[in-house]
Amino acid sequence: MKIRSGCRLLLAMAFPMVVCVAAGAQSGVVGTQASETAVSRAVPEAKVARDSNGALPGDSHVRIVRLSDVKGTLQLDRKTGNGFEATMPNMPIVEGEKLRTGEGYAEVEFEDNSTLHLAPNSLVEFPLLALRSSGTKASTVNVVRGTVYVNLESTKGNEFLLWACGRKMTVAPATHLRVTVEGEKTVLSVFNGNVTVERGSETTLVNKKQSLTLGADQVTVAKKIDQGPYDAWDKDSNDYHARYSRANTFAGSGSSYGLSDLNYYGSFINGGGYGSFWQPYLVSAGWNPYQNGVWALYPGAGYSWVSPYPWGWLPYHSGTWSFYPGYGWGWQPGGVWNGLNNIVVTSGQTAGTLAQNPVRSPLRPAVPQKPGDGASPSSLVLAGDKPIVFSKEDKPGNFVFQKNSAGLGVPRGSLGDLSKISNHVEQHGSASMPVYASSPSLSTGGSDHGANVGPVILKAGSPVSSDNSSFPSASRPGPYTGSSSQTTPLSHSGAASASGGSSGGGSRPGSSPK
Repeated sequence: MKIRSGCRLLLAMAFPMVVCVAAGAQSGVVGTQASETAVSRAVPEAKVARDSNGALPGDSHVRIVRLSDVKGTLQLDRKTGNGFEATMPNMPIVEGEKLRTGEGYAEVEFEDNSTLHLAPNSLVEFPLLALRSSGTKASTVNVVRGTVYVNLESTKGNEFLLWACGRKMTVAPATHLRVTVEGEKTVLSVFNGNVTVERGSETTLVNKKQSLTLGADQVTVAKKIDQGPYDAWDKDSNDYHARYSRANTFAGSGSSYGLSDLNYYGSFINGGGYGSFWQPYLVSAGWNPYQNGVWALYPGAGYSWVSPYPWGWLPYHSGTWSFYPGYGWGWQPGGVWNGLNNIVVTSGQTAGTLAQNPVRSPLRPAVPQKPGDGASPSSLVLAGDKPIVFSKEDKPGNFVFQKNSAGLGVPRGSLGDLSKISNHVEQHGSASMPVYASSPSLSTGGSDHGANVGPVILKAGSPVSSDNSSFPSASRPGPYTGSSSQTTPLSHSGAASASGGSSGGGSRPGSSPK
């Protein structure tokens, strides 16, 4: 597939690691495994035995989970034969894959909105992602090294196993924990819920606000938890999902992962005779949901479409995209779940009609052609017929929201009510906002670990001075401006609902395609 140089340059600014690998694949240089770090060579990867990973006869192994947030450098081994490769948000993770972080942070989201957070220099394996014949979802995660947080929803019946240094840990629903693996030492800290740890023939129940330290010849249970350096980052991520995830928004959809991002980056619109549909903020009627993206190869399944947009999960695995006159492209939930084969209609074909009014389907990029005999397929293939548009800081302290960026480049949850900003961008083409850089922070409370660390995030407003911290504990919303001199204060509101926007608004009429 040919890629225009201008499109490649703009894509590189949005997700550079993927573009570098995809460009290399097209020139025939991709296929070498990324070199291991000194840390990974020093710590051999612990394997989970196939008969002990929780698999049962009759299991289905077609589940996929979502790489939902990416900050910094990390890599995913998708079993393509290329070893660890660059990755991006919304990349599907299937059974048998491995995810590692370098100087980066990652979030993995499961179907019921449970999450896995990986701190820098961590490595995990996914030996089991199964669907039982009873409908139960069974997941096994092997923590090879680093610090990993698990936050499980209270979904009844689901099974979740952790392995660390050869120890099996059964995690109960509604459990929030942190596990750190350094060489032969494992420290398990349970914030909420409980975990049953098996060591040979012995079992230990670790309850809420308890920690367990396992070494080569050491087993210690403490009725306290030391604060970890990444706890504030984990809390910020969990708070985002708690605030913006609304399961009843998509009642009956069968899957709730991705709801938080849909609620923050867009809203449902009442389209009159067209019915209700969801649309991202910061778009015009000229925007196409398939105008940019990446094809990722999954052995045995073929190529899967990966959207670069931060909300780009559910709308590309279920439901229907349609064009609504006067509004632009919108998405309706429902229908069957499309896993890795998530584009069933190729370019030039239609995808059906709504009950009341026929609407056209977006032109979707053609699936990459299979290589000839003896040729190796490209693992990552760029696709797109338009330059990608994204919002970003044009200079330190000034964030610019761009029309048709569809939220690309906008940090999740930290810049206020996007519906109001989107209305301003629709009228003026762009809007700017004063911002400042901040790091996660928690009260140390006498912890021996000192200051918290985490990825730097942008917040609305200006820094607030503090005698106790170099970073403000809360943001101070400020004005945003477009091409006019009028300013409007930002406000922080709740998530979008199925009946309207996040601030109670109704329709968001679009402009004519340009």
